[in-house]
Amino acid sequence: METIEQQIAHLKSQLTGDLFSDIETQQKIYELKKQLNPAIEHAPEQDDDDGCLYCGS
Repeated sequence: METIEQQIAHLKSQLTGDLFSDIETQQKIYELKKQLNPAIEHAPEQDDDDGCLYCGS
């Protein structure tokens, strides 16, 4: 079984760079990241990766 980090890396490899095409994949990544660090849901600045999925919305 893949670790959460491996699942995230796999999903990131599928990103196209098109916001609308990637929205489902980005959501899956965010859900996995919340499992690793639940605090990012209420404090997105704690996500030390690409930033918050919902920033700017």
